Amino acid sequence: MINEPYGQHWKGNKGFRAIEGSDVYNHRFGGQDWNVPKCQLCDEDLHQILCFDLKDDRLSELRTSKLEELPLISCLNCSTLWEPQLFQLNPSTKNVTILIQNNSEEWIQDEEDKIPVPLPNTKFKLIDMSEEDIPVNEDAYYNAFDLFGQEYICRVLGAPLYVEKPKDISCPTCNHDMKYVSGVTQDFNARDLVSVVDFFLGEMIIYFYLCKECLTLKTEVQGT
Repeated sequence: MINEPYGQHWKGNKGFRAIEGSDVYNHRFGGQDWNVPKCQLCDEDLHQILCFDLKDDRLSELRTSKLEELPLISCLNCSTLWEPQLFQLNPSTKNVTILIQNNSEEWIQDEEDKIPVPLPNTKFKLIDMSEEDIPVNEDAYYNAFDLFGQEYICRVLGAPLYVEKPKDISCPTCNHDMKYVSGVTQDFNARDLVSVVDFFLGEMIIYFYLCKECLTLKTEVQGT
């Protein structure tokens, strides 16, 4: 596999933009449908950033017999976000359990700048990525990066827009390969991509991975 985060191998790999809007499926931003634990550093409930309805056949590669929807979970108000986190999903109870949450920096956002918990709920929908979103070569990669966070906050499946390609995507729990699910970001000057909240995260992308074998969700962050 090549080290660059782009190449022709992505050309036929279909992915989606997740944007605000209604769909026949129950994709949504925010809310708190899952029972999330409190962050181990700032002691506030974790954010349910997005939740995808896996009855949508476009997301069939993420579906399992047990998992009918997939929440993307993290704390957005402290430095636990900056390091890899690991969560266990229990679909029968809709419980999320923290397996790993590091906090070596021990930074907590100032109260007036915190992103609200829970995030306000609003409907999201999936639309096909355009040709401009697919990093088939170096120029296309940089063009796609310019659009991500400016025109939309979330990429689902397809080509991950990595700053640096990860070296290992095996599940820390069971060692099976994890499936790349999504990347989430928003640029500072793109304040209307989610109408219900100011969702600027700083100059970073949050990547989400799922292990379908043990239903472990992993987050990693790369700075942009």
